[in-house]
Amino acid sequence: MTLKVKTIGDYFGYKSAVMIAHGNETLTFSSTNNVDFDYEVTTSDTGEPGTLLVTLWNISKEIRNKIHKNDFLVLKTGPTALYGKLASGNITKISPETNSDGDYSFQIAASQGGDYSKDKKVYSHFNGSKLVKKTVKESNGKTISYTVKQTKKVNITFKKGITAKRIIKRIQRETGIKINPFNLKKDKVYKKGYTLSAKPLNAIKAIVKDCDSKCYVRGDGLAIEDGSKPNPYNEHIYFDRANGLLTEPTLNDDDSGSKTYTGDVAEDPRVNGGSSTYIKSESVTGLKRVQTVTHSKSDGDYKMEVTWHG
Repeated sequence: MTLKVKTIGDYFGYKSAVMIAHGNETLTFSSTNNVDFDYEVTTSDTGEPGTLLVTLWNISKEIRNKIHKNDFLVLKTGPTALYGKLASGNITKISPETNSDGDYSFQIAASQGGDYSKDKKVYSHFNGSKLVKKTVKESNGKTISYTVKQTKKVNITFKKGITAKRIIKRIQRETGIKINPFNLKKDKVYKKGYTLSAKPLNAIKAIVKDCDSKCYVRGDGLAIEDGSKPNPYNEHIYFDRANGLLTEPTLNDDDSGSKTYTGDVAEDPRVNGGSSTYIKSESVTGLKRVQTVTHSKSDGDYKMEVTWHG
């Protein structure tokens, strides 16, 4: 069977833009409009949400004051033929402005994907109770501890014989979490039923682990894999020294015995943690999965540092 790979376009003519939505207003900062900004975006296949950091230079105080925590940020970037969305998420932190030799800058941090940790919809369907330890201090200075039963809200409870897939589908429906692909190695049956006792994202991770499968954040959603497909996204991304590969990948030492390679590559917004890319180089050749990728723009230099599973 012949592996089909292709590279769309050449790696030149880069541009980038940041869009920040606050209420009904959207602020746009674009390299094509000579707005100076840098970025660093890291994603991996470990299950943790990707990180997004944007540094904006010489922006007026009036505009800075329009940017707030929890605003939604979208970053687009890439060469002419591949330009598109690299990352998006809610702003988690805005750093104070600093001055470096007359150049003023401030940083915006965001977490990729949705912030499902504060979604209460999956927590308020049933009442239950739990034992709570309380401690009181008497007038003589002594403390007394005792246990009481306290009524509280608990999470959705599923009946006996519920399957993992049905539980995940219910969480997905309640929270709006996007999942693609959605492939479980086995669909575990919970013979005694199941009660959600964690945040939605953590609950999905735990259930996926029960199914001998892997779950990680990819873009603005989740990927659930059973490990049967080397390229579950049907991607056709090819890198060699004439097509995007900037340095020869180097072998990393790992005490666990697993082999990984790391190299610098021209910026390509198609590449995420978990992506499948075909590499042709002196040190490694073949279809390799991306473990971690850090996209960056600094002083007009666009590139990625990619670590592949060996």
